[in-house]
Amino acid sequence: MMNNNLICKNTLILLPYKNFLFLIKMKYINVKFTIIIFIILSTLSLSFGNNITPKSIASISLKQKAIENVQYSIFNQQSADTYLRNAIDALELAMKQTDPDSKELLQLGLSLFSLQIETKEYNQAGETLDMLVENFPDNPIVQIYDSAYSYIFDFSNFRKAFVKLETSKWPDMPVYVNAFDIIKRSFNLHINTGSNQIQLERGSIPVIVILGSPLNSNASMNEYLIKRLYKGLEAYFRFPEATIIVSGGRVTAGKTESYQMRQWLVNSSVPLKKIILEDQSFNMVWQGVNTFMTIKNMNPKPTDIILVTSTADIRRANAIFKQEAFDNSMLDIKIHNLASETKGYNIMYPLTDYEKVMIIKDTLRAAGIWQMPGMIF
Repeated sequence: MMNNNLICKNTLILLPYKNFLFLIKMKYINVKFTIIIFIILSTLSLSFGNNITPKSIASISLKQKAIENVQYSIFNQQSADTYLRNAIDALELAMKQTDPDSKELLQLGLSLFSLQIETKEYNQAGETLDMLVENFPDNPIVQIYDSAYSYIFDFSNFRKAFVKLETSKWPDMPVYVNAFDIIKRSFNLHINTGSNQIQLERGSIPVIVILGSPLNSNASMNEYLIKRLYKGLEAYFRFPEATIIVSGGRVTAGKTESYQMRQWLVNSSVPLKKIILEDQSFNMVWQGVNTFMTIKNMNPKPTDIILVTSTADIRRANAIFKQEAFDNSMLDIKIHNLASETKGYNIMYPLTDYEKVMIIKDTLRAAGIWQMPGMIF
């Protein structure tokens, strides 16, 4: 849990999502929007209740606009870039009205950096990060982001930045040092494209996890998702004792991706009792979080995860699931990857900067840093 130097009532609050896992464990995931609104209103009241000025009222309005646009981007994927751009504009204006060196500027800057990375504005993100490093050099989240950015865009600075993580006195820092090890290993992951490449020890209890993908507008499955299902089916026929988890909760035309995936598997001769539906996740990080919650409740406990997604996504998925294994103290569980084809993607080519950014961003989110306006996304 972050200390009070990282989260202050005088800021636009940015909460690490691990603080809210108890809500999910208590089956509160379906009231997520209500929780968001409650946190936002509480935060704004705490932040400015004691010092209302025209300037602070304008700042509240800008922050609220940023929060709203981030929310809209989640539930309106086709217009996500536009909403995120609106959020960035609002944050930049709010920062101009914020006192330099204040904790409020720190939180706004972290939000802005995260959104600029999200929208691939890497040069602008670098400028925002430079401001944060200059003004808040001892803040551990700034140090983590500095190491992450340097690892991709300024590797000559990475070693210097990473030393700050290794020598940090912040009690949670070892989690993030370990996350960087997971990230580096995932960059160099050997990708399996056939189930015959996976070997399980005798007596293993495998679970096959197939990650979903947004459905077409008529709720049919796209070709990439169907390819994943074929690959998962291949793994099931090789390891028929396995349970299958289909993961994905995005809804199109009244149906979730996981529901459609389950129907396809049942129609392909997989017994219904062998399939577990995980229908609460709306992105890959949540797929990792919710899948591990499901696995922890299984009896007997699985010894091996066969993780199935597309070749373009398997490295990121592997990193997220490795981080979730670490977070859940399940380091003994073995994670095997199995990837279906992504048209035009060659697994032998070096990773693009965008792929590296996505792996780092989502691994750090799985570790506990979700710096977005208002709450956690």
